[in-house]
Amino acid sequence: MKTKIIVIIILAILLIIFVLQNTQMIQIKFWFWELSIPRALLLFVCFAIGLVIGLIVPSSRSRKEDQAV
Repeated sequence: MKTKIIVIIILAILLIIFVLQNTQMIQIKFWFWELSIPRALLLFVCFAIGLVIGLIVPSSRSRKEDQAV
């Protein structure tokens, strides 16, 4: 249990350092929209989307294999 807390604290510190180093505002253009957001927020959103996709895709694949057996 202690190692889990230590790992979480280390990851939180690394996240804080990352956010503090990536505060520059960037412009995003997507079709008709234009947004100005911090670079750290953009990277976090991309990471979160990838995480959600990664969690969804293998679970649907394993369900199909379970139904085939």
